[in-house]
Amino acid sequence: MTELNKSKSTVKNTLKSSWLTFFYVGIKDDVFSEDTRRVFIINLFTSVGVIFTLPLSLLSLYQGKLTLGLSLFSIAVLYALNHVYLRRTHNHSLSGNFVIYPLYILMIYLVYSGGVNGTGHVWIYCVPAVALFLHGMNKGLIELSFFTLALIIVMYFFGGHFEELGYHEALKSRIIFSFIVVVFLSGIYEYSISRFNFELKETTNKLKLVANTDVLTELLNRRGMLQRLEASSQKSFHLLLADVDFFKRINDEYGHDAGDYALTELSQIFRVSLPENDSAARWGGEEFLIALCNKTESEAFMFAEALRQRVEAFEFVYLDHRFKLTLSFGVATMNATTTLREAITLADNRLYQAKRSGRNQTRRA
Repeated sequence: MTELNKSKSTVKNTLKSSWLTFFYVGIKDDVFSEDTRRVFIINLFTSVGVIFTLPLSLLSLYQGKLTLGLSLFSIAVLYALNHVYLRRTHNHSLSGNFVIYPLYILMIYLVYSGGVNGTGHVWIYCVPAVALFLHGMNKGLIELSFFTLALIIVMYFFGGHFEELGYHEALKSRIIFSFIVVVFLSGIYEYSISRFNFELKETTNKLKLVANTDVLTELLNRRGMLQRLEASSQKSFHLLLADVDFFKRINDEYGHDAGDYALTELSQIFRVSLPENDSAARWGGEEFLIALCNKTESEAFMFAEALRQRVEAFEFVYLDHRFKLTLSFGVATMNATTTLREAITLADNRLYQAKRSGRNQTRRA
């Protein structure tokens, strides 16, 4: 029984994976990004288009309506080719145009010709949702305005089939008014969705920032620094692990607010001293980690010394208190033979050596 359940589960997972791969047109993202969402929905549009237009085209051809049948068949082929194009390029922007503009033309033609058994006009209500999703509020509403104008012209000047089929004379105005209502409701829905997505994106970005940034100093935190270093394309960089000497005395003598002020000022010194593309993080408590790229080991050591001397000469002023601080540094290099974790451990050991040797100094070996 267990083996049977496992087999059923495997089949179910395989079918689900195949279904998702088909509608994601080969994209396999762990995160359902905006691009993936658009590819997914555009592919749904094309699939639905083929499913509905192909049978209707065959029915029209069977009934002898050659022009209508060929038109519907052309749309079905175009949407099928669009799926292939989307699968190869993932260009959802251009692929979306291949969905909406043929749809505009097809809907106008169906209203003009009457479609299958005079039901062509019933399909126009799918247009607003598709147009607003693909082109957004501004461009979508402009296009729908022109589409509505085209509907009015076709229905009142070229829509003879309404009278031929015995429709009530008020049907045309009812179709136009109801279409405008659908546009209005679709616009409200698209606006609410776009606002929700915008606020969700903003919230997500803020959460990412909080997760990777130290609140007090606004430098990277330990997690943020590790993620940046692990994702870096640099094959070698130098790590400077710094610790504030006798920091507890600042908190004890002037208060924790003065300690927070000192850490904030230190972070500003680090920020303005760092070359572009280099990073600094509050590693924890009164420890800071600096990552330098594009420097030799000697240059990294000289940079640490210059930074140490700059802090030593800086006067910290908090309320009516004036005090000085010094830093101890441990320097290590990550390269082909030394991993990131090993380099951090080396820098930490060398920082400890600097502390034991009297503080306010830099150790690199």
